[in-house]
Amino acid sequence: MIERKERKPYWRHTKWQMMASLIPFLVALIVFPLYADQLNGSRFLGFPLGYFLVCHGLIVVAFITIASFVNRQDAIDHWHGAHEDI
Repeated sequence: MIERKERKPYWRHTKWQMMASLIPFLVALIVFPLYADQLNGSRFLGFPLGYFLVCHGLIVVAFITIASFVNRQDAIDHWHGAHEDI
């Protein structure tokens, strides 16, 4: 259990970490489709290449973002003494 005086710094670190995890995904969500039209001239597995890369690229970016969030949140939990041993 986290002590009362440690809660404010803990949540401050957690909020900043959440924002740092959301920014790359939001940037990818905005930037990837901008380049899709240029790549749609080629095809890959029957799909336009831009469409294929945007769909799969967003999934990969989301997976990496979630994995890094979990890893960093675990480090924050350990740092503030809020981790759970299973």
